Amino acid sequence: MVTAVSSILKSLGEDPMRKELAATPSQYVKWLLNFQSIDMDVKLNGTLSGGLNPLNSNLEVNSNNKQICSELNLPFWSQCEHHLLPFHGVVHIGYFLSEGFTCIGKSLLQSIVHFYGFKLQLQEQLTRQIAETISPLLGGNVIVVVEASHTCMISRGIEKFGSSTSTIAVLGHFSTDRAARAAFLQSIPTPTYCEGQ
Repeated sequence: MVTAVSSILKSLGEDPMRKELAATPSQYVKWLLNFQSIDMDVKLNGTLSGGLNPLNSNLEVNSNNKQICSELNLPFWSQCEHHLLPFHGVVHIGYFLSEGFTCIGKSLLQSIVHFYGFKLQLQEQLTRQIAETISPLLGGNVIVVVEASHTCMISRGIEKFGSSTSTIAVLGHFSTDRAARAAFLQSIPTPTYCEGQ
């Protein structure tokens, strides 16, 4: 892999043996290897198959006499699998807690977000994977919103500095109930991620 990175540098007209670039190929490979896929159960130390820790949710919104539990602003960073450049942002998760299910602790939700974010990834895929992972843990009624800033889009001029791209995944009740979906989306502070960028 180090040889391949050196070859890329050469094709860009650079001398990979130049003092300032001599360590770049190995440093890049070391950084890139951080994004290797691993087994989720190992990463979460068995938390998914073990018990869930009850925790009061970050926010509750009432929609048609049903409470929407939520965790907002769960940070993540990832690596675009198309461009091998970083993107980062926040994840917002909302759910109706079904009978017989227990609230998921914020730390477990953050671990799930980190697990799917910390690899080669696409934002749309990340959003869907988080929703599909937490859905069976909560009874199926889940909404996930991911807001991210993409280095690849900024460097190509598609996005401006400080802008973000949002994606949404809805499962169960949220896929059919527009009022519930709107209630959760209105609970997300705007702009969430762009502030201070």
